[in-house]
Amino acid sequence: MQETKTRTPAEDMPSSRPTWIRAVAIVAAVALLGGVLYATWQAVASNDDPEPDAIGRDEPEPDFSLSDAQAIARFHELDEIRVRAYKTADVGMVSNFADQGPFKEQVVDELRTLRREGVIASPTFKTEHLSVSNNTTHRIELRQVVIFDARFFNEDGEDVTDESGRERLTVLWELSSTNHGWLMSESNIVDAESL
Repeated sequence: MQETKTRTPAEDMPSSRPTWIRAVAIVAAVALLGGVLYATWQAVASNDDPEPDAIGRDEPEPDFSLSDAQAIARFHELDEIRVRAYKTADVGMVSNFADQGPFKEQVVDELRTLRREGVIASPTFKTEHLSVSNNTTHRIELRQVVIFDARFFNEDGEDVTDESGRERLTVLWELSSTNHGWLMSESNIVDAESL
């Protein structure tokens, strides 16, 4: 038995276009679709702001800067915590006054050494001069002239200080604005005079 196939009128008519034109048209359509997809992807990728502000609400970043007087007051607060940490050799207090970095690591090492050796520090500080030398929204530099003396006592209360002597120190301090407020981030003694 022979199968018959019905033909449509379009199949009966010979095509006036060569087959290569059909291939070019398909390639052009694919290229056009690819171009549209690429342009859409570029538009989405170039938007750096994942949550744009509402129209007309370009709010500036909050300003956490301090005046010079506020910076000096904040320094005194932090320094009081720092001195208490040394007097008690309490490493847990360090995050209350020191920012992450080399300064904090040095303080933690010194406090651990005091605790390991069973020594209590009794530092005394008398600030003669404190001034702000640079003040920006993210960093404050201060210059302190201080009379410093430290005594060390063992667990029995016996003075085990190796070297005794008061000194006048000139110290450059840096405070940094952090997620936890202004904290000490650097300390450098630039001058020391025995008294």
